[in-house]
Amino acid sequence: MLEVYLKPPRGANIRATERCLSYCWELYFMSKTRFICTIGPKTATKSWLDKLANAGMNIARVNGAHGSLEDVKKMVAGLKKDLPKGVEILLDLPGNKIRTDNIAKPIMLKKGEAFVLKPDNLTYRPLYKSLKAGDQISAADGSIKLEVAAIKGEDIHTVVHVGGPLATRKGINIRGIHGEIPFDFERDIDLLNIAIEAKIDYVGLSFVRNVEQVRRIQSQLVGTQIQVIAKVETAEAVVKVDQILSDAAMIMIDRGDLEAEIGKENVPLTQKMVLKKAADYKVPVIIASQFLTSMLDKPLPFMAEVSDVANAVLDGANILMLSEETAIGDYPEECIATMSKVARTVEESLARDFEAVIMAAGPSTGFGSLTKNKHKCMLDVGGTTIINHVMENLLLSGISSEKVTIVTGHNNRQIEHYMASDIYDGQFVYNPWYQTTSMAVSLWLAQKRDTNLILCYGDIIFDPSILEDLIATEGDIVLAIDNRKDFDAEDEKVIVKKGKVVKASKDIPDDKANGEFIGLAKISRRGARHLWDQLGKMVREENMLCFLSEVFEQIADSGFDINTCMTNGRAWNDNDNLIDLGISREKIYPRIREDRVTNKVEAKK
Repeated sequence: MLEVYLKPPRGANIRATERCLSYCWELYFMSKTRFICTIGPKTATKSWLDKLANAGMNIARVNGAHGSLEDVKKMVAGLKKDLPKGVEILLDLPGNKIRTDNIAKPIMLKKGEAFVLKPDNLTYRPLYKSLKAGDQISAADGSIKLEVAAIKGEDIHTVVHVGGPLATRKGINIRGIHGEIPFDFERDIDLLNIAIEAKIDYVGLSFVRNVEQVRRIQSQLVGTQIQVIAKVETAEAVVKVDQILSDAAMIMIDRGDLEAEIGKENVPLTQKMVLKKAADYKVPVIIASQFLTSMLDKPLPFMAEVSDVANAVLDGANILMLSEETAIGDYPEECIATMSKVARTVEESLARDFEAVIMAAGPSTGFGSLTKNKHKCMLDVGGTTIINHVMENLLLSGISSEKVTIVTGHNNRQIEHYMASDIYDGQFVYNPWYQTTSMAVSLWLAQKRDTNLILCYGDIIFDPSILEDLIATEGDIVLAIDNRKDFDAEDEKVIVKKGKVVKASKDIPDDKANGEFIGLAKISRRGARHLWDQLGKMVREENMLCFLSEVFEQIADSGFDINTCMTNGRAWNDNDNLIDLGISREKIYPRIREDRVTNKVEAKK
């Protein structure tokens, strides 16, 4: 018996896993990209909130670093009253982020000049104690760069390397300093009380360095529905991201502060790394900072900004966040509309991008000497082999051959030699246990979790229009069903209620079945995650003879919808024995060819 153990990522705990599965997994991983808009005084009115929500805003963010505590409290109360139904609230705690303070009007810093930071100009007055000559200071989300020249008393004397306007309440970041100062400043504690009293949805936890700090805040939220978003914006958080992911409900990659910690050149690769790890842990990820800053004062974005949004979606970000663009910018509605349009365009492209798995591993019994040295998928059904027919249908549907995986077993070398031709450039996966395992195990070996999939049995022939309709049918898991009433022992029967498959098994009584699963299915990215979770469970339980239709039934039992695409009398046939093969040769394949010609003629008209 094949022995496989699937473990959660190292460091994951049961409580966090259950929380992510029950809450975050369904809400974020299985939905379209969502959007956060930071709300400022300009956009805090009901009319503006309606505009932003209509343009795509799902979560309204209050930046707890700005204004008095009373200002924050009033803004949260206003959002609770005026936000459209379904839009959630995030209160972002400033954490131990040091900010400028008591600067009446912006100071224009010029490259090469000296500049003195006094304690009264900082929210963390003792900063001078942690600095020395040569330390680099990043300010205003990395747009200003200073170097410490000397510490004189409590004053920090610097030289400006990159200038710009330095206003009050702008972030100050010095690489590696956060481990030397308290984690939760008093303002965070006060803001957390506001969040609890207002019963908002999320709090953002800034400058997390380890999982203990996440748990510290979570402990204060026990008994509430508030979810903690751990912000990855320190070098320590990047190093310890596995531990943080094991406990956080959600994380945010704040690129503005992160670049000051690890350098701009390291942020893109770090973003990709964290997104990949988060997907393994099933923890949703927010990407924040500097998406559309050119739109602060103009209505159109730079092409590089559009690409940044698109790449974040392609990398697997679940939520994208706008900051000053919607808080103080001149074009907040245009910003969220632009971000939403770019993300939806990428999503539509991804939704049309399919891979395919052909399962052709079985021992091929029932054909006598015909399959002694040949797999049944290579039997001729009237001028072409079964597997070549399947490949042609996949190509006709727009799935390129390099995106097709064939799982082999019996006589695998012949299949690989035969398919290694001009029309096939995909990959092969070998199931060495094909004689003692089911088709579901063969599929599990293919491991195609994060992609849209077409699953196809390697012994069926079918009208290509069935596949076209299958791809067009709405749903995350869609099975092609022949709504017939006469069955034999090998048929994978289904019970359908209100268009959804509720039971699927060879053991369903004939008089209870509504049709037969023909061995052709569409699985979206969302559905693929459910499918592979169930296949993994099957393997862990060593249920190696479980039919794929039974796996679908288990998914349906979990409450996940499985839709149907009916054949409606169109030609198809499986080939389990010589009788089936004869029917395919004499009746079914000739009809498929005739219908294909007829459809081409009709299309030209």
